[in-house]
Amino acid sequence: MDNVSEAIEALTNKPIKSTSFQRIKIFASLKDKYASMPQPERFGHIMYDFLSQVDVPVADNDVIAGRYVDQTLNEEEEKFFREFTQDQNNVYKTSVFDTGHCTLDWEDLINSGLTGLKKRAEDSLKLKTQEDKKIFLRGAIKFYDAVINFINRYADNALRCGKSEIAAVLRSLTQGAPESFKAAVQLCWIVAFIDCAYITYNPTLSVGRLDRYLYPLYKKDIESGKLNREEAKAIILDYYCKHNLIMGRGEHQLGDDTTTTGFSRILNFDAPQYLAIAGTDEFGKPVVNDLTLLMAESIVPRFKNPVFVVRYYEGMADDYPELWSVICKKALESSSLMIYNDNDVISAFTSAGVPEADARNYEHFGCNWAGLGKDSCWMFSAPFSDKFCPEMTQKEREELKVHYMRTNSSGGWVEDFTEALKKVARESDNCNIEGLYSEFLNRLRNFLRIKLERIKLELSVRNRHPSAILTFGDCFRVPPILTATANNASAAKYHFEIQSFMCLASVADCFTAVDYLVFRNRKLSVEKLLEAIDANFEGYDDVLAMCRNVEKFGSDGDLSNYHAIRLANEYLRVLREEALPYAEKYRIILMPSLQSDTHNIKMGERYGASVDGRLKGQPFSLNSRPQLGSCTGGLTGMLDALLHLPFRGFASGSLNLDVQPSMFGGEKGEKLFESILKTYFDKGGLHVQVTCQDVSELLDAQIHPENHRDLTVRVTGYSGIFVDMTKAVQDYVIARMKN
Repeated sequence: MDNVSEAIEALTNKPIKSTSFQRIKIFASLKDKYASMPQPERFGHIMYDFLSQVDVPVADNDVIAGRYVDQTLNEEEEKFFREFTQDQNNVYKTSVFDTGHCTLDWEDLINSGLTGLKKRAEDSLKLKTQEDKKIFLRGAIKFYDAVINFINRYADNALRCGKSEIAAVLRSLTQGAPESFKAAVQLCWIVAFIDCAYITYNPTLSVGRLDRYLYPLYKKDIESGKLNREEAKAIILDYYCKHNLIMGRGEHQLGDDTTTTGFSRILNFDAPQYLAIAGTDEFGKPVVNDLTLLMAESIVPRFKNPVFVVRYYEGMADDYPELWSVICKKALESSSLMIYNDNDVISAFTSAGVPEADARNYEHFGCNWAGLGKDSCWMFSAPFSDKFCPEMTQKEREELKVHYMRTNSSGGWVEDFTEALKKVARESDNCNIEGLYSEFLNRLRNFLRIKLERIKLELSVRNRHPSAILTFGDCFRVPPILTATANNASAAKYHFEIQSFMCLASVADCFTAVDYLVFRNRKLSVEKLLEAIDANFEGYDDVLAMCRNVEKFGSDGDLSNYHAIRLANEYLRVLREEALPYAEKYRIILMPSLQSDTHNIKMGERYGASVDGRLKGQPFSLNSRPQLGSCTGGLTGMLDALLHLPFRGFASGSLNLDVQPSMFGGEKGEKLFESILKTYFDKGGLHVQVTCQDVSELLDAQIHPENHRDLTVRVTGYSGIFVDMTKAVQDYVIARMKN
């Protein structure tokens, strides 16, 4: 079986309950071995022992090395697995902490190699006098030794398997920085593989701007004749394949343990790894090159990983028409690919208080979020335990338990709108559209103040013992090693948090409905409207009809556009007023986003009816997209409406563009699609990710899943195998496709 076929087979037919059991057995055996050591040293020693014992399989079709063993479990093994995951003192809870939803310093890794990273830590150790910093660096050095030893073991096995070229490449990585394109790709994969397969639960790792970082070695090898384009493509393709081999089955946001593998069984089971291509550098100059084109050409539409983030700068389609054609063609093949507007994202970060040079080095990670790259820390995902700060007060412990994401709310910002409407209804002198905006924004402002203070408190606690925790991520960034402090504490240049306006279109539609029906035309009173939604419109058919007939955002109508624009601008204004002082004083950055993931479905299920005519239990609007059924002007009408939004203020916010194959078939159709997307992005559009599937095929896949095992669709910031999704998600995808 060739490597692409093997990867597709793994994605589509791997047993649901497949488990990386060897990982669990070895880590279980190491639970108490280094219990007396401080965590940084314990981490280094546990990883050394683990990487000395785990299998290093090599297959005939490998171009680069790095794969693992998973298996279905018998009854006894299943019991062992359950006990391990439920043990609150297993190594993942005490020693080997998650470091996901981030990026590493891939450029430094390629330029320095593992031996260079180890030497930096050794040199830093010589300069340190504080014992906690020495412990931190000794742990890092032991971890580098662990990875080097692991690579040597892989080289030995590759040689035994007759893979002398792979063995030579691996051996070279234990002696210095990579000197060839293939060696650099191999090193990047080994590092990503260790994290995603063995260390981090839901790693969601950004693997960097590889077309930029790998290009010098690629160019050197091509020009010297050591490498040709087809050989380079084979290396890239195998790198893509490896990402898919370490995945499981199912969809992680709405699946359960009966329909999905789950992160406890396979750490990377449905985690996207983001690979950015194209875009601009820290000076605003394009960084597109031949490797960019080759990496785009090598994308396999049926793969889930890597998720390709095309950083589009305005005018890129004209500057690089061949690349743009390839990208749009891959998008129409439903590839795991998204396009972001560099200008929008960079502007959003500078508006949030980030210097332009740093803003230009942003990365994408998670389920479609923008972060500040290798020198930043996403607070929500950073490992933290109060065990490493024993002097915390009880009050601090209680405050740090407060969850400051909106996804745990019943109805998110729609709920806040409804509560604001109820309040102004009780205040006759304030019961107008201005009063409604004022109350809604006050609720937003109060939420932001709580969130910012919570982040500030957590940072102050972390920084009391900044060298107490060493993670995988610290070992692949420069500041933690130079300062001997963790990235989740003082080593990070920025501490950022997502601040999403989830379901913007639904909230805008609510404002439009109340403004039109109550304040402008006086067709309804606020009281009657509130009575109707409390009753889920039962007995209020006339009210429901009126609510649904009010124009919705996405139709490009004047009133709906007005409220969507105003709402987004007011949101950004309040966010900046509250957050900029924290950015200036504490380097806390709130990243404005229009992201909901599939929480629009989950929150909709929990929440009652809303004044836009949505019934109890129905989904809210998805990400930046208008509510389903709202785009009466079709695809171009929706895009025109979206272009009214102040996208320069938002760093992320996905737009699921769902099209039928018949819309853009043939060369003429592909050119039309290229033109539509080019116009959208050159006019300031923020993001697009495409699912191009026939609705009839999706419906047939629900009935005959065995005939559609490799049917792939975009979910939110990641792709999913359609037949492995829950029926609720399948139905929602189909509804998207019809609208």
